[in-house]
Amino acid sequence: MTLKDKIVDAAYELFGLKGYEHTSVAEIIEKAGASKGGFYHHFKSKEEILETITFNYIDMIRVQYDGILADRTLTVIEKFVESYYRLNAMKVESVKDWDKIRNLYTFKDNHILLKKMGEAFEKETARYFKALIEQGNKLGVFDVTSPKALAALWAREVIRFQQMTRYVLFRKNLTEEDYFETLVFNEQLINHQLGLEKNTIQLRAMADSFLASMKEQMEGKVK
Repeated sequence: MTLKDKIVDAAYELFGLKGYEHTSVAEIIEKAGASKGGFYHHFKSKEEILETITFNYIDMIRVQYDGILADRTLTVIEKFVESYYRLNAMKVESVKDWDKIRNLYTFKDNHILLKKMGEAFEKETARYFKALIEQGNKLGVFDVTSPKALAALWAREVIRFQQMTRYVLFRKNLTEEDYFETLVFNEQLINHQLGLEKNTIQLRAMADSFLASMKEQMEGKVK
């Protein structure tokens, strides 16, 4: 492990335990076993470390997307579905670290970094869907006149799906009935937009699985 990685790991543990605002650069240096010079060789401030931690997550998503696009064992329709399952799996896996993540991002002006993160996620997701739609068009599976426009639209829908799932889980003005009704509509919409038969891509089934897994993880965390 490089010194830079050690610093990032140490900061992540301390931010998660004590909170970002209550962690000093000196504490990060000590935990990482670094020198002051070694720290400032890699980072200008603890703010820069937090940005690195945040965008490492985006890099993980990019790796997942690129792996799906390059997988020749999957059809383009399976790739579309696989991206949802992998994102959902990452969300389910993160439940055990919710307390740490909450401490990590609870600080003044946190909305600025979270906005950057959201924009980066949307950009990567749009890039992925554009490449996937172009693959499908080339193979004659999809019939989309503007892959870029549809990809941008669907990237926003992925974000909305994640938000809606949180609303249902924490009972924030959205019932499961309304949640699934919206997903069924989106399911019909994406199949139509891609030029597919009805029910070829089944968002409702993916959402059922995701919601059940999230509830199970949350219940296990409480226990």
